[in-house]
Amino acid sequence: MIKYRGPNRGSFLWGTSTRNTRIERLWVEVGSQFARRWRGFFLRLERLHKFDPNNPHHLWLLHYLFLGEINKECEEFREHWNHHPISGKGHDETPAVCIT
Repeated sequence: MIKYRGPNRGSFLWGTSTRNTRIERLWVEVGSQFARRWRGFFLRLERLHKFDPNNPHHLWLLHYLFLGEINKECEEFREHWNHHPISGKGHDETPAVCIT
């Protein structure tokens, strides 16, 4: 980040990450349950079927064919995540309960 934005911009924080373990866990789940499958699918399209991510026509077609399904799966993931139990204090809560 320093290389692209320059020094002394406060682009990131140094130190321990004891306060962001939940968001880090969320990113693990997003990657393993949602993003990895789609990334693999698109990489196979490139490798096996000549999909060119730099071709705007290919990107348009990809959006047309798959954006609705990706959004649907993203929403399903969000619903599932917001209703999973949170461990620790108050073991009967979910992220949805904690927000309200």
